[in-house]
Amino acid sequence: MSMDIISDKELIEKFLQGELLQNEQLLFNARKKDEDFLTLLEESILTYKGRLTLKDTLKSIGDELKTEDKKPYKKSFVWFSGIAASILLFLAFQFFSTNTLSSTELFDTYFEASPNAHAIKGNTDGNSIVKKAFQFYDDAKYEEATKAFKQLAATKTLNSSEHFYFGISLLATNKLEASKLQLSKISEEFPLYSEAQWYTSLALIKQDSLNKVKSILKSKKLSFSTYRNDKVKKLLNQMK
Repeated sequence: MSMDIISDKELIEKFLQGELLQNEQLLFNARKKDEDFLTLLEESILTYKGRLTLKDTLKSIGDELKTEDKKPYKKSFVWFSGIAASILLFLAFQFFSTNTLSSTELFDTYFEASPNAHAIKGNTDGNSIVKKAFQFYDDAKYEEATKAFKQLAATKTLNSSEHFYFGISLLATNKLEASKLQLSKISEEFPLYSEAQWYTSLALIKQDSLNKVKSILKSKKLSFSTYRNDKVKKLLNQMK
């Protein structure tokens, strides 16, 4: 696996298994300077230790069952039932505490392109490019939309609305840094500013920068609709 496509979670999993290749070790050492990566590493180590603890516990029980002297059936059955119940409780805890969605799964769950609310006036050549960009956007042809928005940006300074839909088109085509750049150019006075922060958060989720996502979505200056606010609360709960 090449260095440019391996995710942080895959990198950490290979580290825990002692399977890092030489180029991946270099990438791992470089990523350790990032706070979000260190947080993810710490959480992964705790989860990994939990797996080892369960494995050792089961082995210990197995060894004890093999070596203990025969006991009356009822006593042995009660003893083993208690142990089995404890194991099931431990497994349930491990399942619900570690069976979280991956960054890609979170993104796929929450990403949906915002409906187009951009109004186009006039009939100049520049506006014909705008119409083309938004027509592609409406048709969910986001690759074509990004090309049209780039063409438009070469002819004029984009307004907040155009930056917004350009950013979403880039996000839909997995151009994360370019998407964040466009969304960062949106004015705080723009009616969809909070929505822009939502889509910025989705880009950061795809990059495993969950602490940054939490910081953004918990900002008191954001004003989400009831629909979006419910999504925000659910997403934050899934990232705990």
